[in-house]
Amino acid sequence: MSKPGTQYAVFVLLFALALVVAAMPIIASDIFRQPYSEAWPVIHRTLDRLDFSYNPPGGGAPPRWPSWRDPGGANIYYRDLTLTTADGLNLEAWYVPATEPGAPSIILSHGLLGSKWGMLQLMSWFHEAGYNVMLFDFRGHGGSDPRPTTIGPEEVQDVQAALDWLEAEGVGDRVAGLGMSLGASALVNTALQDDRLDALVLDSLFADWGDTDFAQGYRLPPEWLVPGVPNPEELMPQIHVPVFFMHGTADILTHEDHAHRLYRAANEPKEIWINDSGHAWSAWTYPEVYQQKVLDFLDSALSD
Repeated sequence: MSKPGTQYAVFVLLFALALVVAAMPIIASDIFRQPYSEAWPVIHRTLDRLDFSYNPPGGGAPPRWPSWRDPGGANIYYRDLTLTTADGLNLEAWYVPATEPGAPSIILSHGLLGSKWGMLQLMSWFHEAGYNVMLFDFRGHGGSDPRPTTIGPEEVQDVQAALDWLEAEGVGDRVAGLGMSLGASALVNTALQDDRLDALVLDSLFADWGDTDFAQGYRLPPEWLVPGVPNPEELMPQIHVPVFFMHGTADILTHEDHAHRLYRAANEPKEIWINDSGHAWSAWTYPEVYQQKVLDFLDSALSD
């Protein structure tokens, strides 16, 4: 190629690169801050087809998605629900009733860009342990109505819609919440203003949104992506239910120090488990240990 031709090709490549870099803030803004973007369903469909994690969570065993698409695929009876939030959104949900009356209930809250489908494997052993299980898609996720994420505060209404339904069904006397990342933040924000959550299992929760590396892929400050996210570290002293924190040392999105900060800020009774998995991967890296620790904690926290 001649020298002018080479220079022209380099110019075109640099110009294209500049356009991509310039578009990143616009794309990030569209997904997170502006009125709901159609990027969300495109992202979900792509990830489902590729069976690919949307972020680099670190080490350990990655999530192993179940081959079945709903609880019925595991030969477990369930009810397909539509929950309605206080601000008028419809959320897709599944409810798996316990086989015995008087059983405690567990709300499973998925992480950012996830869905209730990703929590199905946890559902199966909670059901086997005798729990009523509620799984739902947060706003802007899965099959629920579209809205931009707020990483916790607005998602409180989603958790409360699940609590309202459980209460109306007569199974809301003893309710725990297990949340991963975004789901954990939503549970903390809910517990701050709603006393119907009796215990919290918080998997890979951030202490301060501004201290996370989530925005690393965008090269943008987290506060720019999602402004005004309450810091769970500041909220924990106001929460007076048993709390179990778990975190992985290989989590490159939220450093393990976040778990220690949260634990120090929390009231008793509280527990913490640190292992060598990645972000929200503890349940797949150490499934038997995860299951036993969670069930033991909840058995004590929800005992009459």
